[in-house]
Amino acid sequence: MVERVGDKRINPMPRPEPRLHLPYGQWPAADRLLWERTMASDDPFGYAAGARLAKARQHNYLFAWRRFLGFLAIHEPEALDIAPAERLTIARVRAFVSHLAETNAPRSVASGVHSLYLVAREMLPERDWTWLKTVKTRLYRAAPAFAPIGPVITSLRLLELGEQLMDESKPTPGTAISIRDAIRYRDGFMIALLAFIPIRRKNLAALEIGRHLVREGDRWFVVIPREETKTRAPIEFRVPELLESYLDFYLEVVRPCLLRHPSCAALWVSSQGGAIVYGAIGQIFSRVATSRLGFHITLHDARDAAATTWAISAPDKIGVARDLLAHADLRTTTKYYNRARGIEASRAYRQVIAGMRRKQNRARSS
Repeated sequence: MVERVGDKRINPMPRPEPRLHLPYGQWPAADRLLWERTMASDDPFGYAAGARLAKARQHNYLFAWRRFLGFLAIHEPEALDIAPAERLTIARVRAFVSHLAETNAPRSVASGVHSLYLVAREMLPERDWTWLKTVKTRLYRAAPAFAPIGPVITSLRLLELGEQLMDESKPTPGTAISIRDAIRYRDGFMIALLAFIPIRRKNLAALEIGRHLVREGDRWFVVIPREETKTRAPIEFRVPELLESYLDFYLEVVRPCLLRHPSCAALWVSSQGGAIVYGAIGQIFSRVATSRLGFHITLHDARDAAATTWAISAPDKIGVARDLLAHADLRTTTKYYNRARGIEASRAYRQVIAGMRRKQNRARSS
């Protein structure tokens, strides 16, 4: 509210400096209280229970709300005095969309509104945000689809590349492996493993021997607990028989050649002798795969390749790709059911790749 003293107009409270992202310290008190309450919530009946949200998700939510408040500070600062639940209206979201569209592509605008919807659902769960969900859905539908950067590939292509790199790097019997060949073998094994086990970059970088890569009898498994996955669904894959000998050689010869810190349990060891960090593992994959395939490819493309493989080989069962890529939602299923579906999906996926390879070999020999 604006007050008058004589002929002068004064504001009872200083307004925050207009910025695209309003810093947390300048948020209205009501917004800060909502945020702190939401992030501290451990209510199992909430949408996602803020305290158990992944750090990356909390970060995205924080920036989504900061962006909306920054827009208001620039275009309608008096709205910051309104209660958060009353402030978020369809008229303001329409203006927010127009504001975003000035500097963002259509899909980025849709993504911004999508994030706003998710954080509103968390911070103000007592309100019905169906209308905001509808808005973000319509924005996505209206936005042009991303054009593919390179050719569509299947997991079989990645498997062949990984095997090629590993086979090229093996030393002749009786000789030690060089650091250069050890690095190339490591990269090849990583690519081949991703062909069968298309996990996210965060989980790939964090793999540890004895914790995530475990042996049961004569079989190896990759097991990721629910606390470490994006969807909070546990992931379990069996390392296929095709890769078992490659894995044994990596663990017995290649990894010890690179390792400089005996206490390090990381599966992926850098040329410096320690664990490969999250930011570097994607660069390694992209550099090696791109140089060999002749077009740009990223770690996420390995997950896309898994879905493509299903679409080509089993179009009537494309829904299984959701379980293979760990897209299941624990709000509607139990953790044991999700785990069973993931194991079954990985088993079927191995069979798909094996079938594609047999067909390819028959075609080459005919």
